[in-house]
Amino acid sequence: MTAEARGGAVPGPTPSPTPHPSPDPAPSPAEVPLSFNDPVYANVTSGTTNIALPPDSSRTDLSIIENSGDPTITCLGSCNLTRVRIQSREGVRCKSGNINLTWVYIEATGVENDHADGLQCYAPGSTGTVTVKNSTFKMAGVTTAGYWSADDWRGSHVLENVLFEGGTFGLRIPATGGSSVSLKNVYFVRGSFLYGAFRFDVVNGQRINIAQWENVRWASWQGDRLVPGNLIPRPRL
Repeated sequence: MTAEARGGAVPGPTPSPTPHPSPDPAPSPAEVPLSFNDPVYANVTSGTTNIALPPDSSRTDLSIIENSGDPTITCLGSCNLTRVRIQSREGVRCKSGNINLTWVYIEATGVENDHADGLQCYAPGSTGTVTVKNSTFKMAGVTTAGYWSADDWRGSHVLENVLFEGGTFGLRIPATGGSSVSLKNVYFVRGSFLYGAFRFDVVNGQRINIAQWENVRWASWQGDRLVPGNLIPRPRL
């Protein structure tokens, strides 16, 4: 017989204890390509030569393996790269305009006197916005950085769901390398960098403006599985 049938009151649910807020919630898996052979590249067309893209160009489902030492892909103006993978000595060069990389995997191995960047913004006085999403920069050998913006490039940098592994630095942007940088869901493989995961160089007492710093974490490998780790504090500027 129920409590209602007996004429008694039905007790309410037992209140749940209020959980303590967590300053470091359990991280979600990184939404990035985990290797050159990630399944996202199942339908790519393969090439073996570097290319220069005129302004307002797009490339989708492209794979390039080459060893020239020059940038594998040069964006001469605004361009879009989607599901593109690169194995070379120098990845992508950004000249100007709005440049978008989505599901891009860049594996650059520098040799001898190479500069060796995964992506470099260089064209003094040029501007634009470089937006990188769901992408990986993996560096080896003689390198500068996975992502490097050189002197007097005046654009902004937006990174979301990006993995950095290896190189002298993962991400390096001096104060003269852009107006702002935004990071959301960005991961750095701990112990893989020669000097540091990132560096925002001071120039004449100034650093680049960090417009966003959200869920920036260390990461590590367990076999072929990437495991996000502790949060990395926002740099004090």
